[in-house]
Amino acid sequence: MFVLTACQPNKSKANNEVSTTEAVEEQTVENQNVISFVQNDMDNIPVDATEEFAKHKITIIDFWASWCPPCRREMPNLVNIYNNYKDKGLGIIGVSLDEDKEQWTNAVKGMNMTWTQVSDLHGWDNQVAVKYGVRSIPYTMLVDSKGTLLAIELRDNELEAFVAKKLE
Repeated sequence: MFVLTACQPNKSKANNEVSTTEAVEEQTVENQNVISFVQNDMDNIPVDATEEFAKHKITIIDFWASWCPPCRREMPNLVNIYNNYKDKGLGIIGVSLDEDKEQWTNAVKGMNMTWTQVSDLHGWDNQVAVKYGVRSIPYTMLVDSKGTLLAIELRDNELEAFVAKKLE
C-alpha cells in the first residue's frame, strides 16, 4: 500500500491536496471510445484529439495544473515515460486546468513537457475535464490510435508498466 495525493476542486490552491491510502489499481475499461475534443494549445492553435490519437499507438491524456503539487511531483515520472517510449509509439496530450496562461506555459517549459499541451484556461470548468468527469488531478486516460479507452487513473509505476506492456 502507498499514499497517493490529488488536487480537487473547491479547495484553496494553497491547501488542495487530498490523500488516499488505497493503492490505485489498473482500471481497465475496454471497448469504450473516448469522446473526441478540440482545444487550443499554448499558441492558441486548435488541437483535435482524434488526430493526435491517430499519430500514436497509445496516447496518455494527462489532466493536470501548474498549481497542483501532486501533478508537479508526478511530472518527472511522466517526462521519463514519454522520453523512453515516444519513439515506440507513445503520445501525450496534457490538458491543463490552469486559469493563468503565463503560469501554465512557464510550468510546461520549466518541467520539460515536450508533448502536446492544451487548455481553455477555465480551471476546473475546463470543457474536456467536465466532459470526462474529472474530479481530481493528476488524472490519466490511456487510449489507442482509434480513441478506444484502454485504462484510466494510472500513475507512477503502474502507468509505466502499462505503457511498457503495450509498446514493447
